[in-house]
Amino acid sequence: MIAAPKYGFVVLAVPKSGSTALEAAFAKHAQLVTSGPHSLKHVGVQGFEHDIAPLLDEHGYPRTGYEVAALVRDPVSWMSSWWRYRSRPGIVGTATYTGEMSFDEFVGRVSTGEIDLPSQSSYVTGPDGAPGVDRLYRYEDLDDFLAWLHECLGPKKARKSQLKQRNVSPERQHEVSAATRDLVEEVYAADVALHRDVATGRLTGR
Repeated sequence: MIAAPKYGFVVLAVPKSGSTALEAAFAKHAQLVTSGPHSLKHVGVQGFEHDIAPLLDEHGYPRTGYEVAALVRDPVSWMSSWWRYRSRPGIVGTATYTGEMSFDEFVGRVSTGEIDLPSQSSYVTGPDGAPGVDRLYRYEDLDDFLAWLHECLGPKKARKSQLKQRNVSPERQHEVSAATRDLVEEVYAADVALHRDVATGRLTGR
């Protein structure tokens, strides 16, 4: 998570949505960055509102003074990125290694709960299941998201905050069968709906 309330934004780090690259580009302008264990780096909107927003308020940054934003990704692309990321050589022999597993097998194991992958929607929705962030962008529309962040910072600081690829998943070629796509869309139906609603402009956030 990158909290830059001085400049009017907080970016939640939804996993596999470019959060490491965003942190590298924008952390220099932040008043608070959580880049430690998964539970801090990838704090969801509910945890943010409960734990971090009050902390920022105590230090002179009221919740009304900034917007909370996040990126969400097409669920098939998102799962593919997880599958590729977990195939990196450095984790061979660990429980999360997928280097000897096909994408279809990976999706199947996720669908049965053998592999736990919390949904993207769980990071950006409130207790009622409705979006709890102020702004949501599709990962595929990253340029629009960056344009907004640069607008928040102003031209001078924006020039020094260019995105570079970080934490890139290994290349692995694979086909996505219709059956596998259907299974992903069944398991992550809420993510499919969220991604669709962002794309069509029907999602207004808070």
